[in-house]
Amino acid sequence: MRPTNPKWILLAVVLLATPLWARERTGELAPPEVKKEQDAIMKALETGNKHHMNNVSRKTGLARIMVVSCADSRVPPEVVFHMQPGELFTTRAFGNIVDKELLASLEYGAEHLNARVLVIMGHTNCSALKEAIEEHNHPRTEWRSLNQRALNQQLEPAVAEVEEDQRIARARTGKMLEGEAFLDAVVRTNILSTMHAIREQSPLLWNLENNDMIKIVACIYHLDTGKVEWLKQ
Repeated sequence: MRPTNPKWILLAVVLLATPLWARERTGELAPPEVKKEQDAIMKALETGNKHHMNNVSRKTGLARIMVVSCADSRVPPEVVFHMQPGELFTTRAFGNIVDKELLASLEYGAEHLNARVLVIMGHTNCSALKEAIEEHNHPRTEWRSLNQRALNQQLEPAVAEVEEDQRIARARTGKMLEGEAFLDAVVRTNILSTMHAIREQSPLLWNLENNDMIKIVACIYHLDTGKVEWLKQ
């Protein structure tokens, strides 16, 4: 029996290890206008960077404030708090959630930058929590992305908690929150849930807070007015 060429074995291993989406295109190619839009965006980025280079601050220092915020483009922490580059150490994720990687970043900021305040900031009309509410009410049978499913699993508890509170309230008063009022309650619950997760999942940050070395606070940014509302724990 003729032995198999090692090159063919290696090729088979590579093909099996390659994701299906990488072997062939799925669906139609993007229309020409998409390519034009991408080129225009890249040009805008390059032009913006040249402007930045001419105005970049030469100040050095350590950020004393850390911020966990939503990735929503309407909520840039530096703009919200009118801070300069270098004054905030920010971590951002859709729905202002934290995972091990973000917690490690916060621990770095606390240990190496000597940050004194950690702000968890959510915002009104949050798209991430709108989708979490929709998913809670109408669960999908299949997810196109396991990453998005994992994100939803972190947002789901806030929705479930508010819904349970509303069930109890309806039994007592016959009233329930609906629409924007329900979303607002979920947003606030999710912000506090992130705060609790930080304390529970990072003994380092919990100890620093207990020793008054860092102050952990929560707030909600109002998109319509620009006001930051500080939340009671």
